[in-house]
Amino acid sequence: MTNPTDDRSVCVVIPMPNDPPWELFDAISDDIPIIVCDDSNGKLAPAPRPNVTYFDYAAQEAYAGKHYAAMPHRSAASRNFGHYWAYKEGFDVIIALDYDCDTRGDWVGDHLSCLTTVTDQPAVKPVAQGGWVNSIENDEFYARGYPYEYRTSELSQVIDTTASGEVKLNMGVWDRVLDLNGVDKFWKEPPYDPGLRADENCIALGNIPVCGMNTSFAAELTPAYFFLPDCWVNGTWQLSRHDDIWGGYIIKKLMDINGDLFSWGRPVVEHTRQTPLERVAVLEQWMHLMSVPFYELVDEAVADLSPGGYVDLYANFVDEFERRIEGSRAPVHYRAIYSELADWMRRWSLAFQKTA
Repeated sequence: MTNPTDDRSVCVVIPMPNDPPWELFDAISDDIPIIVCDDSNGKLAPAPRPNVTYFDYAAQEAYAGKHYAAMPHRSAASRNFGHYWAYKEGFDVIIALDYDCDTRGDWVGDHLSCLTTVTDQPAVKPVAQGGWVNSIENDEFYARGYPYEYRTSELSQVIDTTASGEVKLNMGVWDRVLDLNGVDKFWKEPPYDPGLRADENCIALGNIPVCGMNTSFAAELTPAYFFLPDCWVNGTWQLSRHDDIWGGYIIKKLMDINGDLFSWGRPVVEHTRQTPLERVAVLEQWMHLMSVPFYELVDEAVADLSPGGYVDLYANFVDEFERRIEGSRAPVHYRAIYSELADWMRRWSLAFQKTA
């Protein structure tokens, strides 16, 4: 059970495209609200628990009002509404969970214990400039979203260090079905264990793929933590599975500006389901192609930003990101997608501004 001395209010948000085995969530006590973003077109069976609230599209529109246009649908980014709702309702901590993840032990309490002020906690940082930390401790496999451009022994090298400060976003990891790029699973059978360094969570300094499957975060981050929706390149090819990775890249950069920390490790959940790999590989293709130019735009946009509250910080980021798209060296059809995403990000930003 959650530590009774921790008085932070908590809400769990789960997007659901179809009915899950509800026993997966047995580690979530009945006194913790579970917000379900119903992405099934209203086909979910009634929830068997009194602490579960469904929000389908109609209910979302009624609640979000003029900001409904900022809430993506028909993708994993539908979870944004649940985060928006929890923020508006005044919860202190939001925990994001996928509907196919089996929670264990004191799952909520473990997340809360990671969102704390730390002193000289174990940390890792990349050796290469612009390098990345791999959340899967395996020399042959990299977490989904880790750029192929950095997949060499030299560029993926990290240094052990320590960090002090306030952890405001914690990414619990997963076992059984590891969150890898689909194409990586074709060449060799992946491991079932993410290979944690230790029971104590580690701080990521620098870039890390931020998977939204099992994360907790201080609600104050919500105005800057936007899961990007699916788009169609040239109206034909679907850009998908980038929602948490690209949105996570942005929030991590903004947290770095404010000196807030990101940790990963426990609590571990069991990821129970593998989407057909052929479909996954197709959905991820354009993410692989378009990621690095996107990251370059984000890096340029944050370069001159100053620390501040996350509402204003994200609004300023969107201004800078959008301003730089036209000057990007990326192909024209890439720039069209970046502009579409900038429009989504602006709508999300406006949903949290008092004058909106």
